[in-house]
Amino acid sequence: MKISTRSITLAATLAALCAVTGLLPFVFFLPVMVAATTLSIGMAAFVGLAFGCISIAYCFIMPATSFAALGFIQAPYIAIFPRILAAIGAFGAYEFIEHFCKPKSKPGAFAAVSISAAIGSLLNTAIVVTMFVLIVPDLSLNGVTMLVAAPEMLISGAIECVCMAALVPPISLTLNRVVLKGRGKSLHKPVKTTDNQQGDSI
Repeated sequence: MKISTRSITLAATLAALCAVTGLLPFVFFLPVMVAATTLSIGMAAFVGLAFGCISIAYCFIMPATSFAALGFIQAPYIAIFPRILAAIGAFGAYEFIEHFCKPKSKPGAFAAVSISAAIGSLLNTAIVVTMFVLIVPDLSLNGVTMLVAAPEMLISGAIECVCMAALVPPISLTLNRVVLKGRGKSLHKPVKTTDNQQGDSI
């Protein structure tokens, strides 16, 4: 399979953006979901891995003021594997919808990306919270244990899911049309490349 240099550049850019969105509530997972709905499964997993590594770095650089930060410090792999799995899950959901539903209209394309991003966000929240409860259930912050804080994390995850469903589609569809020129993951017919454009692939 040919890998477009534009796709590689986009994956690197999204990985770098994780450092910015990682500081923002409810949209921190945005670059990973954009990658899952525009790029290949390997690149989506790479962006998920980058996000996990950045999450761990923030936990050690900044004071641990949340259960997530404390949990990631004690078990760093909780920040890594769920993000990769969520990226793969969103990618799989997008592929499934594209293959079996074959949406062609703009509303259909928007819905396909929205559903896939929501699934990826829910997977991330579900896996992270489950691992926290199973691995560090006695972790406490200001007298509150992880088991008590888990429902609050799930509520935050639900809000994040809504944000991903609303924000990812316009970004992903625009990137695919403008940046990838229809050569990435697309619900529309890809643009034919000329001889001069063949240099974009390796």
